[in-house]
Amino acid sequence: MNKVVLLVVGVLVVGLLMGFTQTVGAFQQQQAESVENHQDARLLAKILSNTLTYQADFEQSVYRETNSQPEVTFGKFIIQRPNHFRWETITPFEQVIIADGDHLWTFDPELEQVTIQNQKAVLADSPLLLLTSSVQSLIDAFEIKQVPSESSKQLLFALSPRESSLFESVHILIEGDKIKEFFLVDTLGGRSGVVFNNVQLNEKLDLSNFVFVPPEGVDIIDSRERSE
Repeated sequence: MNKVVLLVVGVLVVGLLMGFTQTVGAFQQQQAESVENHQDARLLAKILSNTLTYQADFEQSVYRETNSQPEVTFGKFIIQRPNHFRWETITPFEQVIIADGDHLWTFDPELEQVTIQNQKAVLADSPLLLLTSSVQSLIDAFEIKQVPSESSKQLLFALSPRESSLFESVHILIEGDKIKEFFLVDTLGGRSGVVFNNVQLNEKLDLSNFVFVPPEGVDIIDSRERSE
């Protein structure tokens, strides 16, 4: 199992949730004419901007040409706007990724290793975090289309980056104003899907979920920017 893939997908998911929720103020201030011809983008932004906190169990499937069956992982995902999240893989291996607002902590119990990174720098690598500035940034970064879904109770959006990116496309399935599924295709043809279950929106969260203290005896790789 390639654990780097988990981090990339996790960051993309966080990018959407954090990015859209942070754009709500800017979205409301946009002049109608600036988004008049971008109804699908406006609809997606409006739905996701109402997310203050998000909790869910996830099932992630990574499809590779070399394997007949996808690699599947299960875990829990928690986010609190504007800059906190916890992506915890439980099985078939353990891994915890925590953003505390300043730093991104990745703990791999099997390797007994903790990596510390500058959160802003890491998340800046996700094209989805272009959304944090304004709705116009969303429009500038992606071609967004609402496409047919299997149910009238669901909304399905297809996002294609306008410029060079790690991913060729991202599909987002919304049901009842909640993100239910992601499906991502990278530029090499790799495919990853994430299904969210037991979703809870806007429930009060314990901030200790976003605090990480490295266990004694683990190796610590500190790759934070020296300038911070």
